[in-house]
Amino acid sequence: MSWDYWRLLTIVSLAGFVGLLFDQMVLFLFVSSFLYAFWIQAKWNQLWLWLQNPKKNPPPSAEGAIDDICRRIESVRLQNKSRKKRLADYLKQFQAATAALPDAVVVLGPQGQVAWANIASKQLLGIIWPRDSHVRVHNLIRDPVFQQLLTASPPKKKAKIVVSPVSADLYLEMKIVNYMGDGRLLIARDMSQTVKLQKMRRDFVANVSHELRTPLTVLHGYLETFDQDSPAEMWGSALPVMREQTQRMNLMINDLLVLSQLEMGEKKRQHKPVDVNALLTAIAEDAKQLKEYKQHQIQLDFESDDWLLADASELRSALSNLVFNAIKYTPEKAQITLCWKVNNNNACIEVNDNGMGIEEHHLARLTERFYRVDSGRAQETGGTGLGLAIVKHILKRHDAKLNISSEIGVGSQFHCCFPKLKLVKASKIDSISP
Repeated sequence: MSWDYWRLLTIVSLAGFVGLLFDQMVLFLFVSSFLYAFWIQAKWNQLWLWLQNPKKNPPPSAEGAIDDICRRIESVRLQNKSRKKRLADYLKQFQAATAALPDAVVVLGPQGQVAWANIASKQLLGIIWPRDSHVRVHNLIRDPVFQQLLTASPPKKKAKIVVSPVSADLYLEMKIVNYMGDGRLLIARDMSQTVKLQKMRRDFVANVSHELRTPLTVLHGYLETFDQDSPAEMWGSALPVMREQTQRMNLMINDLLVLSQLEMGEKKRQHKPVDVNALLTAIAEDAKQLKEYKQHQIQLDFESDDWLLADASELRSALSNLVFNAIKYTPEKAQITLCWKVNNNNACIEVNDNGMGIEEHHLARLTERFYRVDSGRAQETGGTGLGLAIVKHILKRHDAKLNISSEIGVGSQFHCCFPKLKLVKASKIDSISP
């Protein structure tokens, strides 16, 4: 401010002195004051234009109050710019963090409109931001359970399981969370696997109960009918049936124990080179001893002599299950092909048959416990419904996959595909220590 006073005092003094020389002191003082006021106003106008558009207009240069104001404004502007940059960085970090979340997060406005949504919202809820910005969420998710959750007042703290609008196979746990007054967050988590496991657990208990009920009912019926004074001929007809039912229960319990050991990893793996060609040949001979074997044509197709690094007992169990199933569930004189081949991507053991085939909607569930395509036929053959579940877990322990394909009237194909890292050349077997 001192610069302004000194500048005004200097101008007035010079104008007064010159006015005295020309005997027009008042006139010179008036003119100099007017010009100074006009100059000051021009600087203020320049300051105003600079404030309106600092990038286009330069700041005014005038020592004194105007220059102090410019410096102060520039300092505040730099502080705001730095603060804005920090806030932008925080926003980017927040968006990156929420984008990385597997859960869908949707910010809702006061009327339930979409204010923001992360990437997972597209996959789980079908909400795409910014396309669905300001669209009310109840127009995007029409499930009645979700509508009740959205309109509940106060919001329910307990989450609800809702079917995703994207896919009927997706089950979401949805929850509304209040924040900052009337702000609301919609959080959705994929619970499909949990729901599936719960269903499998319920089905497992129901299936075990059902499978054990029949043999136990048979045994209980005979035991109630007979006593120690019953004639020998009655026991003679009953004992084979009772023995068969107890064997069936024993087989089921053994399969359940094997499956449990495989799932829990209790059994140690002993991976050693296995001669696949010899193993398939032995399994084919064993299959011919089954009572269900009725002139089936078992063909061996060996396209490779490579050995496979595996647990021999587990591999034999898995392949036996597939081959014995092919014998049990194909008609008389059906052709069954056991193939061992290696291609560019992996090594596959295939069990193919030309039986009646399996409908496509059954294929995805064949490896579930107790799942049967034909329950009546399975009861006749004495199957436990656990064979393919055991096969799947054995292959999983060997980093392999079971691929199933089938066509009605053509036959079924079961492919056990192993990574090529599991292969051992036959020529190197002798050099491998036992």
